[in-house]
Amino acid sequence: MYREQFEVWLESPYIDEKIKEELRNIEKLDSEIEDRFYKELEFGTGGMRGKIGAGTNRINIHTVSKATQGIANYLHNKYPNEEIKVAIAYDSRHMSAEFAKNTACVFAANNIIVYLFEGLRPTPELSFAVRHFNCKAGVVITASHNPPDYNGYKVYDEFGGQVTQDADLIISFINEVKLKDIKTSEFENNSNIKIIGNEVDTLYINKVKKLSLKSNIDKKLKIVYTPLHGSGSKLVSRVLKEMGYENLFIVKEQEEPDPDFSTVKTPNPEDISSFDIAIKYACDVDGEIIIGTDPDCDRVGLVIKDNNEYRALNGNETGALLLNYILSSLKEKNEIPVNGALIKTIVTSDIGREIASQYGITTFETLTGFKYIAEMMESFNNTSDYNFVFGYEESYGYLVGTFVRDKDAVIASMFICEMAAYYKSINKKLTDVLNDLYKEFGYFKEETLSINFAGVSGQNKMKAIMEYFRENKINSIADKNIPLIYDYKMGICSNLVNGETEKINYPKSDVLKFCFEDSSWLVLRPSGTEPKLKIYFSIKDVTKDKAYETLEEIKVEIKSIIDRIQYNN
Repeated sequence: MYREQFEVWLESPYIDEKIKEELRNIEKLDSEIEDRFYKELEFGTGGMRGKIGAGTNRINIHTVSKATQGIANYLHNKYPNEEIKVAIAYDSRHMSAEFAKNTACVFAANNIIVYLFEGLRPTPELSFAVRHFNCKAGVVITASHNPPDYNGYKVYDEFGGQVTQDADLIISFINEVKLKDIKTSEFENNSNIKIIGNEVDTLYINKVKKLSLKSNIDKKLKIVYTPLHGSGSKLVSRVLKEMGYENLFIVKEQEEPDPDFSTVKTPNPEDISSFDIAIKYACDVDGEIIIGTDPDCDRVGLVIKDNNEYRALNGNETGALLLNYILSSLKEKNEIPVNGALIKTIVTSDIGREIASQYGITTFETLTGFKYIAEMMESFNNTSDYNFVFGYEESYGYLVGTFVRDKDAVIASMFICEMAAYYKSINKKLTDVLNDLYKEFGYFKEETLSINFAGVSGQNKMKAIMEYFRENKINSIADKNIPLIYDYKMGICSNLVNGETEKINYPKSDVLKFCFEDSSWLVLRPSGTEPKLKIYFSIKDVTKDKAYETLEEIKVEIKSIIDRIQYNN
């Protein structure tokens, strides 16, 4: 099958010569051809994402055009006889600008009005633009924190969140598109393509600034910021300067867009090595906090100065601090909303739930992916049953406010700096606040383990691992009893104590969650955007040392089980 697809592309008059030449160069490499053509790029938690190159399982001008034509057909089917508008943004990656222009030309040829940003912009600003211009959809060309040879295509709905309920329908429309069906048009002087820029930036930034909870704090906090060669530099710097922070130091080596991300191993704020240059810079200027945004500026990492050393906080820790700061500030102002809601994912620490409870805030959980948080926000908007206060996930994504429906590193950066400046004004470090939370709610230790499974064989191994854990309901790991297992693919919760099962109301997803007796848990989930099996651990105990010890014991046993499954497959 993959060989047939390879030949179709080689012979098709609709495939450009540059792509064909790339294919001719691999004509004798069967495994490479298989990897490029054994499937179509799929929509996962982050949309369509893959290596740049020729093939159906690669992102290129043709797979982008096909996806866009399919989405155009879907939009005309869903909104017949209506004016359809779409917003498009892109980041600093290889081919991002080209893919964005190509996407605009295909939409325009389908009589869809396009709002295309003049240059790279943060992903959350695209969400804002969709809502501001009353668009029916949005597209961002980005692969977030993936390696330099990747790019991607995120699709947003009319509410400004990544597509959820209609994802399968969109995929079916895309799958129906043949290369010959793709319409396109010239980019220059195209009346259906509107170029947008600074005026939208200003509208967005003004809304971000209005979210601030404390305006009269000392703004002399020394902040070091790195955009990691991505799209965050312009707007993060702008909002912090306009908020009055006097000591903002931008890491020059990482300020300009660079599709090769040449100064880092990976442009991922979850990887502490991405902060190496920023930490050296912070040492020179005596920086008090360091913030780093990923290439499309929807996630932000935080490094803090603690006893003359720099310590990276993980997403759960930063999220807990932000949640506590926001709720305590709202309480001071007597502005805790009636029926306030925190939304977090099932792989995010439960310390957030305990903090929220102290302020009378209800916690809701969603599957992994901020699109599900956005979907729940829209549900609240429709029913008025709850008022959204804060949403976050362990992978460094946070949101305050409702004018954006995605994780937003511009908003989060402003709140992190405001929070740090406030606590400094009362002679507290962020580590002090975090330790106070642990003393009150118990010590939480989280970690995420990613295991690579590339290619067809890797996919098969991942399936075998998930099937093993699904079929062999393990009732203990490292001598810790497991009374409950949540299977989000089958839509059931199994009680291993009494043997009963209960239906759970979540979208179907290949995820297993094992809950221990002491509120600790672990989750197994194949990534929706990368060839990886992700294992999330959350251990709760009375002391840091005990939590670490238990975590290591569980990791060793889980790895041993997975190694055994791979060996047998």
